[in-house]
Amino acid sequence: MRYDIFDQDQSIYDMIADPTFRTVMKQLTEREMIFTQALAFELKKGTSNGFPWHIGTQSFGFQRAEDFGLTIWFPLVTVDPTKQRGGMAYVPTDRVSGHFMYEKVDPSTFNFLREKIERNEDVFIDEYMLLRDGPLNDPAMKKMLDYYGVEDHFELGDALIFNKYVIHRSVKLEDGEISSRPALAIRFTDADARYDKKRAEDLEIPRKFWNYAGPTMMHLDIASEDGTKLKDSPLFAANLKERTVS
Repeated sequence: MRYDIFDQDQSIYDMIADPTFRTVMKQLTEREMIFTQALAFELKKGTSNGFPWHIGTQSFGFQRAEDFGLTIWFPLVTVDPTKQRGGMAYVPTDRVSGHFMYEKVDPSTFNFLREKIERNEDVFIDEYMLLRDGPLNDPAMKKMLDYYGVEDHFELGDALIFNKYVIHRSVKLEDGEISSRPALAIRFTDADARYDKKRAEDLEIPRKFWNYAGPTMMHLDIASEDGTKLKDSPLFAANLKERTVS
């Protein structure tokens, strides 16, 4: 896993400027979107489990729970769910939506951790990880998500576009010809989405208390004042026009 890649790569901006891409994004989102971040993920055959059921708390942890964000995910090899698999499973939001995680569970989780820390009670990184991943991977919830989960077939060039409320997980790459499955995820935020300073600072708890370096500092760099519209972020000021799909 690697965050914050290709920000200076012209191919990303060429894609954003492509008329077909812009037309599709406009039709799907009906709003002005800003490219925020690109991430790379790789699964190795037989060894990498990837991520369990989750939402994009890290990548969208700088915006308010109700504000819109989306991901474009595409593998860089063919993914066949009937053979070697190695793709991504997702749950349609008309079955189970992850909105409750952004709105209620994540804020309560971080509040719980802060209060324990302020009372000088022992809090361990394992407990933090359990609180973050546990709600969606509790046996009963996992059983339901596994039932409703969808795995698509991807040829090179195919992509999945999904909003931030879509619960998803990695699918293990099984035995077969492909030794690894690299994939790229590109994040976009609504230009009028607002900076959530408390939510962003909550993401620093692991770094502050356990010296556990997170994968990115973007949630702190993107703005400093709560409520700042992300189109006014100083992080994007140098090339806002190139980042924007309007």
